[in-house]
Amino acid sequence: MVSWEGAGAFLDLEEVPLTDRGSRLLVFKNDDGGAGRPGAGRAGLRVAGAVYERSPDTSTHLHRIAVFDGAGRPLEATAVVPEGITFGDSAASLVLVGSDALSIGALAEPVVVLLEPFGTSADGRPVSEVDGAGISWRATDGTVPAADPVSGDTGPAGPGAVRLLLPPGGSLLLRIGGAVDQAPEPGGHAALLAAAASRWTDWFARLPAVRGTDLELVRYAWWILASNIVQLDTHPGIDAVVPSKQGYVAAWQWDSYFISIGLRHGDAELAADQLRLFFAEQTPDGGLPDVVHDHGTLACVADMPPGDVATLARIHGADSPMVTQADMPITKPPLAAWAARAVDAVAGTSLQSELKDGLDRLHEWWFARPTPDGLPGYEHVYSSGLDDSPLFDDGGPVFAPDLPSYLVVALDAMADLAEDAGDGATAARHRALADTTAAQLVEKRFDAELGRFVALTPAGRRTTVTPFGLMPLLTGRLPEPVKAALAARLADPSCLSAPFPLPTVGLSEPEFNQDRMWRGPVWLNVNWLIVQGLLRSGLEAEAAALAERTVAMVVASGGIHEYWNPLTGARAAGATTGFGWSAALFLDLAVWLAATDAGR
Repeated sequence: MVSWEGAGAFLDLEEVPLTDRGSRLLVFKNDDGGAGRPGAGRAGLRVAGAVYERSPDTSTHLHRIAVFDGAGRPLEATAVVPEGITFGDSAASLVLVGSDALSIGALAEPVVVLLEPFGTSADGRPVSEVDGAGISWRATDGTVPAADPVSGDTGPAGPGAVRLLLPPGGSLLLRIGGAVDQAPEPGGHAALLAAAASRWTDWFARLPAVRGTDLELVRYAWWILASNIVQLDTHPGIDAVVPSKQGYVAAWQWDSYFISIGLRHGDAELAADQLRLFFAEQTPDGGLPDVVHDHGTLACVADMPPGDVATLARIHGADSPMVTQADMPITKPPLAAWAARAVDAVAGTSLQSELKDGLDRLHEWWFARPTPDGLPGYEHVYSSGLDDSPLFDDGGPVFAPDLPSYLVVALDAMADLAEDAGDGATAARHRALADTTAAQLVEKRFDAELGRFVALTPAGRRTTVTPFGLMPLLTGRLPEPVKAALAARLADPSCLSAPFPLPTVGLSEPEFNQDRMWRGPVWLNVNWLIVQGLLRSGLEAEAAALAERTVAMVVASGGIHEYWNPLTGARAAGATTGFGWSAALFLDLAVWLAATDAGR
């Protein structure tokens, strides 16, 4: 197998399973994730599914795949790289095939493959935990290998377990959720393995230039972006890069925008498709859904999964409009125009022009939402993306300083597009609304006595220090005293300048919790947004310093996580790993820092 110079070192099959571009399969070590299940603790692997709203722990296809040599000795997984797994001293290998299959091949000696499915159907067929999907297999030459029932100490106790003997050069194609095509696989297992290696060779050839100190983690980030690709059942022609195949198997609107920022450095078309996916679901009034998933969209309260309804009822009360108002829209912050222009700027594409009409309608939709004073706000907590932020402790709607800031950036992007086309009147109209919005933001949300921006909630003003109060830097229009106050807040070690910045709640705030999602941990999208705000406000040194500290934190943590502990720089408790927008924005910061260094 090909080695990707360290990218495979992160695929420990414990926290980070093997998966592949387009695959819905996740391959873990059997001793982790299978605790309490048949086969746990015995040599081998567990295969789970990447399913919307389900953890891999509740979507097991196979409790156990184990490979043995001809004498019955177990062959451990000795090498894991993006294109597959090698067992023993290159005695056998495993490669993922398409969305729902894998192939196991004996390379030089005969091997025995033991399969233990999740269970069996009433008529004795092996089935998965996911909707009782059937599991089938055949040799890649089209024949069906003989299956021996498992007995004795080497086999698990689950029903339907079998041993399959593979002769030298023989292989097994196993499929989840459908019958295996009996036609021979051209070239057999070797061809499937070669195709996977070629696919990853092509992908890593697109890796953008970065500094040597960041290269290992950048390779891993680049792997994450490709390995998180699926095709959603509702959009079979588009490769969607999901946040994570472990519990986040759908496209979330602002995740997709941030992911496009990283993808633009190596695959402009894939980056563009992340935006197209959402504009294909735009409603007639201009709104966009929060989520696009295999079964449809999450665009309003009525679409929420039961687990989300229960969580919001517990936090905000069962009678909260965010739980009971079925037609309340749920969306995400309007970053599309900015993301589209960013893709075009790097890749030379015309995505923003392609989406122009939809972008205009999106911005009009936001400015038409109910508001107490002309500045739009978030009706639903999910629309902010800040699921448990203290900004929403008083319920909703919340009129926070970040949303108008995003809209100013969006309007500037649309003005730039109009100027590109020689349409001065349209450019002036967009620019005037951006100017007005930025001025109102300072007038109505900045507290000069406190020296910070505040949010309006149903209980009045919410003054909790969060980095979202720094988002007005994105406008590039702040008066010097306001800009100086925000820069001081950013540099304050008792506030936002944590050992590993930026905490999502100030360190001295009573709501601060170093491990609780949006109440303390570091999120890369927040840091990335503040870096962009500092640049747009002319604070280049501060932007470079925050970017350096962010990249250094990721490198030192040894992984690319959902969020980080601001006091230790380690992965925060409860955060998933191999997270899509963290990979994309870490990569983007690393590319920018490399270019900045080269330009000095």
